[in-house]
Amino acid sequence: MNEASRSIIVTGGTGALGRALVGSFLDHGDRVVVPWLVPEERDHASGIWKGRAVELIEADIAEDAGARRVVAAAGSPDVLVNGAGGFAFGGPLQDTPLDTWDQMYRINVRTAVAMSRAVLPGMLERGSGSIVNICSQAAADAPPEISAYSASKSAVAVLTRSLDHEGAARGLRANAVVPTTIDTPANRASMPDADHASWTRPEQIAQVILWLASDAAGAVRGALIPV
Repeated sequence: MNEASRSIIVTGGTGALGRALVGSFLDHGDRVVVPWLVPEERDHASGIWKGRAVELIEADIAEDAGARRVVAAAGSPDVLVNGAGGFAFGGPLQDTPLDTWDQMYRINVRTAVAMSRAVLPGMLERGSGSIVNICSQAAADAPPEISAYSASKSAVAVLTRSLDHEGAARGLRANAVVPTTIDTPANRASMPDADHASWTRPEQIAQVILWLASDAAGAVRGALIPV
């Protein structure tokens, strides 16, 4: 891919990690398309990126129509970062509502699947493209009382490797970053007594993703990279 001017899609781009990631791609000279659903998040992000090469698209990316709308806005995207996601405490498994499982699947897995389905035809026809997913250390550690979240992120890990196996022969690369707890205002508010110093800053994760999406990481395929 031509890294001098790339078309990038960042889902979840209006969140704390997403904003850091979009900023990193913009600083690299890329054009970025960001889907949104929450007007307040859109307005906040618009103020941050005013005058820069960002296009904000209203779309429900858990649905094919919304995902295709985002890809159409990006033209022929070189990179897709599936950063949309959410977290929920469910308590012990017997107390975790089935609705929580559905919610975690829709936010963390279905969005990544729908967006990947939408970008794959163009990437495979062109013979190049990079997909980077956001996994979680919880998928491997499986801490108690967050089974729905952990299972959904485990599905993202499997999706990453499946994508890479299917697309490798046609120039597609798929990888994932595997953060520990991310240092965001929302996480600090929900876990005020935790050791925040041990958490990973969004800017640190963004730099790893920027590298994974670059030609410098061209030999890295199907990797789940701890951050």
